[in-house]
Amino acid sequence: MRRLFLIFLISTTVGCARESGLFVGGNAQAHIAMLAGTIGNRPVGSPANARAREYVVDQLKQVGFDVRVQETDARRHDLGRTARVANIIAVLPGERTEALGLVSHYDSSPDAPGATDDALGVGVSLEAARVLAASGRRRWTLMVLVTDGEESGLMGAAALVTDREVMDRLRAYINLESIGSSGTSVLFETGPGNAWLVTPWARKAPHPRGGSYALEVYQRLPNDTDFSILKTRDIPGLNFAPVGDSYAYHTARDTPERLSLDTVRTAGENVVTILTALQETDITQRSRQDATYFDVAESVGISYRPFLGWIVSTVAVLLGIFAWVRLTADAVRENGLARWTLTFIWAWLGAAVVCASMVAATTLLRHAREVYHPWYARPGRLFALLLFVGCTFGWSTARLGQWLPRRAHPARHPALVWTIALPAWIVLAALALWFAPSAAYLWTVPLFVGGVVLSVSPPRNDALIRIGSLVILAVAATMWLREAHVLLRFVVAVMGRLPIVTPVFVYAALMCVAGLMIVPPFVAVVSSPRPLARPWLLTTGLLLGTAITTGAAYLAPAYTKEQPLRRHARALQDGDAANAIWEIGSVEPGLDLTPDAPPGWMPVDAAASGTSVPWGRYAFPFVFRTSGPPLGQAPAAISAFTVTPLPGGVQLRLAVVPREPALTLSFVLPSGITPARSSLPGVMRLGRWTATYVAPPAEGIAWEASFSESTAEQLRDTRVAVTSNGFPGGAGWQQLPAWLPQDTAVWSATSTWIVPATSAPAIAPVPALR
Repeated sequence: MRRLFLIFLISTTVGCARESGLFVGGNAQAHIAMLAGTIGNRPVGSPANARAREYVVDQLKQVGFDVRVQETDARRHDLGRTARVANIIAVLPGERTEALGLVSHYDSSPDAPGATDDALGVGVSLEAARVLAASGRRRWTLMVLVTDGEESGLMGAAALVTDREVMDRLRAYINLESIGSSGTSVLFETGPGNAWLVTPWARKAPHPRGGSYALEVYQRLPNDTDFSILKTRDIPGLNFAPVGDSYAYHTARDTPERLSLDTVRTAGENVVTILTALQETDITQRSRQDATYFDVAESVGISYRPFLGWIVSTVAVLLGIFAWVRLTADAVRENGLARWTLTFIWAWLGAAVVCASMVAATTLLRHAREVYHPWYARPGRLFALLLFVGCTFGWSTARLGQWLPRRAHPARHPALVWTIALPAWIVLAALALWFAPSAAYLWTVPLFVGGVVLSVSPPRNDALIRIGSLVILAVAATMWLREAHVLLRFVVAVMGRLPIVTPVFVYAALMCVAGLMIVPPFVAVVSSPRPLARPWLLTTGLLLGTAITTGAAYLAPAYTKEQPLRRHARALQDGDAANAIWEIGSVEPGLDLTPDAPPGWMPVDAAASGTSVPWGRYAFPFVFRTSGPPLGQAPAAISAFTVTPLPGGVQLRLAVVPREPALTLSFVLPSGITPARSSLPGVMRLGRWTATYVAPPAEGIAWEASFSESTAEQLRDTRVAVTSNGFPGGAGWQQLPAWLPQDTAVWSATSTWIVPATSAPAIAPVPALR
């Protein structure tokens, strides 16, 4: 067993006390301030987007890169979407033509200045490019790839993978993303075949932060990055993003001032160090193996390959079973089967009561307040309340055991704790290995240590069992405490973005899972056969703590300026209708509009009816609608519409010219009609075939499609949906009307005009030549 443990330690990749590179965080911060502050909001196709592109190109040229711009129409057939994008491709030659890549995107969400997403990635890339260009010998070529249109469906990455030079030369890359404004960037996604690529991160990164469990979380979130496109080309990569303070993500609060300088600095130092290490690595190698990896206190990185992982996991389960059988047999001999069974049942009954009490506390807090998420701005108060409530009910269950007949009192011994907890650890480890293998180490590593310690400790030696439990507690706490805290706060912000009312069991469930790994070794350390001398002191302390945390959670502000409620507004102008349809959606039931807002808002639970193009229901639990003032003239005009007979069918040609930049155009066919051929990719959306074009050029676009059976008369019902961000006449860069309050709320707003294809001007006949 000792030899196996040594093999595990030797085979893991560990690095600590690493020196960082020459990365200057202040330089990267200056780039971020320029992109997200001076230039500001820069969605694809906007003038600010073009200014950002010019700035990035100029900076890369200054440090010696050969730079070109890939301007093209990116297409994603799976989304039925096309976008005019301009990717920045910068190359610094090395001794070999094969290249390492540094990927980020310079566009921002239409609703945000984009300091974190992704001026952070671009700023770090520019400063890292300066440092690496000034370094000595380069074995591999370096590519800095700054994409466009990431926020519009990963369109820049979709175009990048069609670039022959990039695809022929790129062998590995780092993608820099962000979902938060603080904390060290987390390695949350790798692949394909990451075992060789994770090693430089584990060995060399001065601030290693990440865990392969994050991939299991990320796969279950409605998020994607450019990494999602690049990995389909089987190019190995590392995907980094900070996750702390993610309240500002995709909102107007995502400003340079909010972004932590330490986040910028640590991200850059990691990037420079990893890319420098990869210069000494054979980046042409490939592996089918995905390593398990995690960090310890951001100072030590550990990674090991699947073979060793399966050995550790198998040995952990087997040792866990052996230790449980050994300890349980001794406990039954010492206490009798009936008493041990009662202790086992009573303990798990107490665990169930603890979890149920935490869910109940969350439910009561919600019902006591006027909002559904009263903990959003101050989640720490909810977590403290749940901790005290759980401990109080757990302690109460233990005290109730004293009312049983004396011979039936649950037994107390540190070894007995493990006869109760080990079956759960074994089951959870096995389930994780089957359903979430990337996260299994969270259970198998503590179980491995527990199996080793408890297999060699004498069951009746209290001192040795306690010392062994302390070792297990140290490992379990290292694996779980910080990750649980970060994950809990991250989930609060994520649930605030999702269009659902957060289930009351979410936070209790996360805390109970973490508690199941931390509480048993803690109880084994402090348990004693003799009862407490003054148990009422502990009871009083727990009740007092519960009362204080209840008051703090109840009085906490639900939403603040820094932790705002996300709200959404949209308006639809259907042709020449006298009024527009206005809607507001949120995860909270209130409207809270100013008095000068359009009147007549009513809650709705269905899609708008009577529109010439289906306008699906807002995907939020609370939606309000009214009929308000018209939006005015559409920001795009149909310049040509023709339907030409063909043998066996017809051909449609529809040309649209935008009157303003950064629009989204959707060509919507009549119900039941699908083209046999189309110059733009399209999909069925809300029962109608739709092709979408994002950021059309100023000269306009022309769409052509042929139909095998449709008639020209049916095609006259074709519509073009023109969508812009904000509302006509709105104020600020978001173009929001004054009646949308912004003190403790942030808004995402869009306006849509439905324009009939037949609104195209008539083309005068050309006189015959004489």
